Formats: sequence, structure tokens, C-alpha cells
Amino acid sequence: MKTEELIKKLNTSSDKTAERVISALIKSGPAVVPLLLAAAKDLTSPRIRKWSLQALGGIGDKRAAPVLVAALKDERMTVRLHALKGLRRMKYKNGLRAIVAMLKDESGGVRVNALYCLMEFEDKAVIPQIQKCLLDEQWYIRQTACIACGQLGAVKAKKKLAELATDDERKAVREAATQAITALPKKPFR
Repeated sequence: MKTEELIKKLNTSSDKTAERVISALIKSGPAVVPLLLAAAKDLTSPRIRKWSLQALGGIGDKRAAPVLVAALKDERMTVRLHALKGLRRMKYKNGLRAIVAMLKDESGGVRVNALYCLMEFEDKAVIPQIQKCLLDEQWYIRQTACIACGQLGAVKAKKKLAELATDDERKAVREAATQAITALPKKPFR
């Protein structure tokens, strides 16, 4: 199947269909990047645009990085969300600052995906920003921030994690905080 035809199949609301097409595009490799870049910038097809961002991330070609980072500032929440997912697939560490900024996004879905992205990168420099998410109004963001603190060894978050482990209104947050405390190293990193 031609690349153009595959890209047209991204005009779907089905995650399963999109993932199958994205897998086929990724297998095609860097040769499809120019067409995907054009699709990712096409404002007339929001579905194709958002899924193209993930395909670009999956291919991992550095030509896509500026487009993915720029899409983090898009007015559409779904575009920002899929740009994060693309950056996560690409593991584009130079986009770290832009990803950290997404922890303050108005959308909880974007904030939680920013946390997942940062966990994937395993960069301890972002721990202070992740710790702030322990105070988020959305329980699932607090839960994911707990997981991130445990994974990244955020020893300085131990006091707040202990509070969440006993006092948070949500069981999922209490459990994640407890597990994070258990995962923390006994002595702080220097």
C-alpha cells in the first residue's frame, strides 16, 4: 500500500486502526517522514494530524522533532497529547524543557502524559517539577506523580509521599505513594 493511502487511513477515531497504520508507517522507515511531516502540519485533517505525530515519533527521525515540539503549543488538546506521545516514542531528550512545561497544561490528560513521557526519559533533573504534581487537583495525576517519584528516586518527596500514603482521598493515590516510598533509595543521591 502506498504511503499516501496509509496516511489517509489515519483519518479514524479508532485507536486500534490508527495503531495498525502507525505500525505499517514505522516499518516503512525514514522515507515516509516528509509525507508525515506534511500531514502533521495539515490543519484541515485533525485526526490525520494527531496520529501522524505519533507515527513520526515512532520512526524516530530527528527531522520530526521540531514539529513535535511545536505541536505542544497547539490550541487543540488532542494535538498536544499526541505530540507528547510522539516525543515519548522518539525519546527526544532535547524536548525535555517543553515537555516539563506541559505539566502545567489545562488538560489533565496532557499533564499525565507529560509525566509518563518524563518517566520514560529517566532524567533526575526533572524531579522538582514532578514533585509539584503531587499536589495536582486530579487524583490520577497525583497517582502518576507518585509512581514517577518512586521510579526516579525522588528522596526529597518522601515527606509528601508519606502524607499522600495516609491522607489522600483516593485509594489509588495512597497505594501509589506507599509503593513509591518503598522504591526510594535509603540515602539521597549526591
